[in-house]
Amino acid sequence: MTIGNVPSKAAFSETTARAIDGARPELVEVALDIHAHPELNYQETHAAQLLSGTLEKHGFHVERGVGGVETAFTATLPGGAGDGPTVAILAEYDALPDIGHGCGHNLIAMAAVGAGLGLKANLENLPGRVMVIGTPAEEGGGGKIRMLDAGVFEGVDAVLSSHPSSNRTVIPTDIPMGESWSLAMVGYRYIFHGKAAHAAAAPHEGINALNGVIHLFTGIDALRQHLRDDVRIHGVITDGGRAPNVVPEYAAANFMLRCGDRNYLSDVVVGRVRQVAEGAAAMTGSNLEVEEYYPFYENVRPNAVIASLLLNNAGLAGLNLDEPLPGRQGSAASTDFGNVSQALPAYELRYAVSEQPVASHSREMAETATTEHAFSAAISVAKAMTLTACDLLSDPSILSAARAEFDQRGNS
Repeated sequence: MTIGNVPSKAAFSETTARAIDGARPELVEVALDIHAHPELNYQETHAAQLLSGTLEKHGFHVERGVGGVETAFTATLPGGAGDGPTVAILAEYDALPDIGHGCGHNLIAMAAVGAGLGLKANLENLPGRVMVIGTPAEEGGGGKIRMLDAGVFEGVDAVLSSHPSSNRTVIPTDIPMGESWSLAMVGYRYIFHGKAAHAAAAPHEGINALNGVIHLFTGIDALRQHLRDDVRIHGVITDGGRAPNVVPEYAAANFMLRCGDRNYLSDVVVGRVRQVAEGAAAMTGSNLEVEEYYPFYENVRPNAVIASLLLNNAGLAGLNLDEPLPGRQGSAASTDFGNVSQALPAYELRYAVSEQPVASHSREMAETATTEHAFSAAISVAKAMTLTACDLLSDPSILSAARAEFDQRGNS
């Protein structure tokens, strides 16, 4: 049944379910293949080729290496109902060191391809165009930031994405103005240069760079009580000397600095930690060198209009929902999806992949990302994103409302 020239929601839903359910074996194979070949950020050659090749096989026009990022791609199809907006679905596919897909990015990729196939099945009745954008290096590399800077998202009107999230699926729609849904993040490498000497025979002739790193850690621990509660600072020592009988002449640590308020992070936290590092260098007589290690991840700007669409489509997609818990929604993590959400209307659907709580960035999550429960959830998410993209493409007033809210939140 159609309403005017636009199919009913039931018709969109039926077409979507038929297309995505029919592709389930292929989608599961994609998820398993990516999981079996974990690749760190900007090294995702296997995953990028697999995903772009799959979409190309299904008729999408594929461009690889977009924005000067070798493992990024776009896959595009025009609608069959004339000019209109562009809606993009984002795929992520990089892994974590040592534990592989402990963040479930193989499921994000699976859901994105699934939504692409669901949209293709509905395209003859949709205006505008649809895109699946492959975005590498979410885990600290800032792939989306590079792609934004290179203009890959120019002409895109709205973005949808997804992310595994333990054992609860929540789509809040009552979102206060000024609320952010992640922590803004930036990372620095603090390097201390000292002077080598025999640690037993002539320690007085050396300058211990490792002591500078140790004082950096203790200084940050002392600083924490004087920063806002939403600040997170965490780091690892990457270089601390090679032999205990040699005074370390080189030591370094990588730190992530996070906060729910990007201005407080950039204007206060970054400078205070720098002062601690300078103090540690002064205490030890070493020389300090500071390098940017992680690009600036913006906090996620939510969009209640898109959230309401996803909420309404969840039932049709077979996605079971949980009630939001009291208090601030969103995540205490950081993502370069935040940079996309600060550039145009966007929403990342976080969904349950387990019946029991499972920590992100863990070996348990890596195991969970290959279960039938997780695959079924990703299939339902693909359907929900497809139906939401259909809403945004077929009704100009909805996209206008999402844009108006985006602008309002940017001014709040």
